[in-house]
Amino acid sequence: MRPIRLLQLSDCHITPTQGELFRGVDPRQTLARVVEHIRHLPVQFDHLLLSGDLVHHGDAKVYQELLSLLAPLELPISWIAGNHDDLEAMQQAAPALFQPLLDWDTWQLISLDSNDVPDGRGSGSLSTQSLAFLKQALSSQSKHTLIALHHNPLASGTAWQDEIMLGNASDFWCEVQNQPHCKAVICGHLHQALNWQEQQVKVWSAPSTAAQFCPDTDSVQVEAKQPDAWPGFRWYACWPDGRIDAHLERVDPAG
Repeated sequence: MRPIRLLQLSDCHITPTQGELFRGVDPRQTLARVVEHIRHLPVQFDHLLLSGDLVHHGDAKVYQELLSLLAPLELPISWIAGNHDDLEAMQQAAPALFQPLLDWDTWQLISLDSNDVPDGRGSGSLSTQSLAFLKQALSSQSKHTLIALHHNPLASGTAWQDEIMLGNASDFWCEVQNQPHCKAVICGHLHQALNWQEQQVKVWSAPSTAAQFCPDTDSVQVEAKQPDAWPGFRWYACWPDGRIDAHLERVDPAG
């Protein structure tokens, strides 16, 4: 049997007006390059997950523009909000894209909103309701499970980013522990492509489709070294036997 192939795009930061830059790059242009790159990959994807910080403080029209930029991929889409997103605007633009639970044959994808109790600097947590939903979804069936959220649930090693990671990560891991069918967790937020192992669970963060941040810094610094500075994305092959392969792609913004 073929695997389920999940495409993850994150931290697009589409600005409110055309030509407005984010961290020195045009996020519309970089996303367009990413979309074109994906279209030419010899891979048939089953689903596109957008893992937060999709629009940089924009309204519903900017979310609709984002979806127009993604339309050439011709994929079913779901999304979760990041700390820079506007939930009300997302609901106005495309309420059907909030899909907390997706089932594919031997796999399920649980998508969690990690923006509860924001600290005003970028951190967020999982609400009591989200944790209860996670517990129920993990215990109700034994399908192989992939969990998605915006905020990283493990420390990255970059001081300023670790101050704004998932605020109640320990509560999250309490629900995930001793759940052998939970295979992996994916997130955005970091603008870095990192990987970890926690208990039996693999954890990956996706790069931004716009600008990347330097690791191991005490304050925000935009990556300039190529190809680490290039926009990028991840995709995952979820196999029927529970294996999951993560792939990282970087896209030269110059074409």
